[in-house]
Amino acid sequence: MAVRFWEMYEETKEQFKLRIAAGKAGMDTVVSWVHMLEDETIVSRFHGEELAITTGMKAGNPDWLLKVVQGMAKDDCAGIIINTGMYLKEIPGDVILWCDEHNFPILEMPWEISITELIQDYCMRIIDQKQFEKKISKAFREAIQGYWKEADVRQVLGERFDMEGIFQAYCIYVKKTMEDEFNYNQAVIRLENQFGLWKGNDKINASYGIIRMEDFLVLILNNSKEKVFAELPNLILQSFSYFTKEHRFYLGIGPRASHIENLSASYKKARTAMKMSIGTGKEIIRFDEMGFFKILFSVEDMDILESYANEVLGALEAYDQAHKSDYAETLKSYIKNDRSLIRVAEDTYTHRNTVNYRIQNIKKITGCDLKNPEELFPYQVAFYIRDMAKKTIYINES
Repeated sequence: MAVRFWEMYEETKEQFKLRIAAGKAGMDTVVSWVHMLEDETIVSRFHGEELAITTGMKAGNPDWLLKVVQGMAKDDCAGIIINTGMYLKEIPGDVILWCDEHNFPILEMPWEISITELIQDYCMRIIDQKQFEKKISKAFREAIQGYWKEADVRQVLGERFDMEGIFQAYCIYVKKTMEDEFNYNQAVIRLENQFGLWKGNDKINASYGIIRMEDFLVLILNNSKEKVFAELPNLILQSFSYFTKEHRFYLGIGPRASHIENLSASYKKARTAMKMSIGTGKEIIRFDEMGFFKILFSVEDMDILESYANEVLGALEAYDQAHKSDYAETLKSYIKNDRSLIRVAEDTYTHRNTVNYRIQNIKKITGCDLKNPEELFPYQVAFYIRDMAKKTIYINES
């Protein structure tokens, strides 16, 4: 749970004589770092959620401050603190109006207050919070591996979470390259900004933890309201829109579980659902809606699944290889089209008589009449396993 702008303000407003000038509704947002800003060109180098402090040295230039706050808001910055009294006597009315309309926070600080001290104070708060987040992340790693009884785990998590409450895990995988790291980090910050601590805002008011595993991300909710279960997946998609547009995003959702001891079960099921999301290419999979695939995707050892697929499809695939035929694809279409020769013919661009001839040969090769769903089911599972093997990505939990 990253440090929020309003938390920093509430804890330091007396010390630094801070006053909210505009955009109060936007203060429940993450602050990633604090920068001094006297030249608007630096905004283009911000990475998102930065808090800026300025003396308004260039405020004599027409609309300078308005352009600065507009640029910062466009780049998802957290807000700005203006040191008034020297270069800028007061904050212009058009700036206040725009920031109130767009929920972009502005704080005012008197000239006599040291900017250096404020920056040092705020940066230390951010660093301390990041260290605490590492402890939370480590404790959650232990909890999802079943070590929730450990005293240090319970102590750390107990500071922020209801250990007897309801937990739920979400597993997020993104196909990314080294060049995507910036956009990935921005997506994680946007995800954090879906949550808030102020009562009455339109954000999700629930305790949460975000754990970066080596290859994927785990979001853990504690005592979230029922409507979050329906709304959060789409909010996560919005946060990772850069990757969803390119079909490189996969989300698995575990069931809600009571008490910290059952968090591990929710996590494992979320991870299973994520594996199905990756294997099928479907963006969002809820474990509770997986049906038979709960079993299939819960198998950790792909060798076991491959062995089963070979046992069922081996003879047919060997025939295809020897005769340069595509009987396996014909059978796959036959299952998909509920044994309709006409639909298989349309699906494979093959004459119906040819399809019928191939099906009769397939029955001889497999030694199965393929006459009902029960007989077709093993082959359907085997084809699913083949598809899984093509799309499966090794997920490292370390």
